[in-house]
Amino acid sequence: MRRRDEAAFRAFVEERQLMLRRRAYLLCGNWADGDELVQEALARVYVAWPRIGPGAETAYTRRTMMNLYLNDQRKRRREVLTDETPEPATQEHDRELAMTLTELLHDLPEKQRAVLVLRFWEDLTVPQIAECTGVAEGTIKSQISRGLAALRGRLADPPLTGAGAVS
Repeated sequence: MRRRDEAAFRAFVEERQLMLRRRAYLLCGNWADGDELVQEALARVYVAWPRIGPGAETAYTRRTMMNLYLNDQRKRRREVLTDETPEPATQEHDRELAMTLTELLHDLPEKQRAVLVLRFWEDLTVPQIAECTGVAEGTIKSQISRGLAALRGRLADPPLTGAGAVS
């Protein structure tokens, strides 16, 4: 890579680093996986940097991150086995306090999570999301609709008490 390309890449990374980490955190649900996603995406962007047109750096990086995230999710198992059972909620209002954006997003299928992050965190329009992901606009709309319905359903669940029983 030429020196001016290298300098432009470094400036881009320094300027966008916080935004990229936040996006990756929302997608992955934790900082460690998010940092790995950013690192892998930036490695690929670095290789492609001379071919990326001026002004397209952010969109190219976003699409690279989304592709890497979705490919990784296809490879992972959906079920996580542990030796410990989760602790039950101690009070009824604890469930509401413990409910965070990342927990809500974590339970969604990866494609729904991805389009919701792009739509409501990145504030992209449906056509922009379709361009970024390479998926038809109708599919994006249905993924957003299904994702929001799942989130609404989760928020409407009655709070757990005791050992997780519904009263």
